[in-house]
Amino acid sequence: MTNLDLSFDPNFQARPALRWWPWVGSQYASSPVRTLVLGESIYEWTKTPREQEIFRTRYAKPDALRVTHFNHALKFKRNSRYVRNIERAVLSAAKPTNEHKLAFWTSVVYHNLVLDPLRSLKHRPSQRQFRAGWQEVLDLLSPLAVKQILVYGVGSVDALKEVAAERQLPCQIDKVPQNINRCYPRAGSLTTPAGEIKLLFVLHPSRPFSWRPWSAVIHERLSLSVAI
Repeated sequence: MTNLDLSFDPNFQARPALRWWPWVGSQYASSPVRTLVLGESIYEWTKTPREQEIFRTRYAKPDALRVTHFNHALKFKRNSRYVRNIERAVLSAAKPTNEHKLAFWTSVVYHNLVLDPLRSLKHRPSQRQFRAGWQEVLDLLSPLAVKQILVYGVGSVDALKEVAAERQLPCQIDKVPQNINRCYPRAGSLTTPAGEIKLLFVLHPSRPFSWRPWSAVIHERLSLSVAI
């Protein structure tokens, strides 16, 4: 895979509970505001024993999430709804160019909160899985020098509050009074020893996603500029 910054890998390797290593874009370190885009889950897509073997072999490796992200995000002709929707919202365009898509994904870290594969799309992560995921994310914030986090889905808000409280880290997250696609965004901040981190939780972009109003929320709450 190309377009990756591997310099953070020793930090990831030192964390046995970090089952899959984040995608770190090749331009992330020079980004004006370092951004973590936090997806939710990996779902097992298998239907046959052969597919199960392929899935389990792939996701036994620490680069599994990177491979998945590359295949969905950087293969631009692939119509992966959750990827293409968030691109539209971040880039404020119905049809972003491939150059803009590449610039976006190489400027951020992409990671998944839940570090266990879910059996099917009918399954939802538990609060225990959300809490375990936030424990890992909070430990990555300092080495990655993250300044803001864009989170897919609003279901993990309480889990983050619990984990932050356990660590005695001030965390304020409020409902944004704007109903978009039957979802209210959540916005706030987390204060760490390294400084304050902005937080924004949006509707998961795999769902019916009106990108224009979500784009307005994202750009009001976060600093996201893509340089070509």
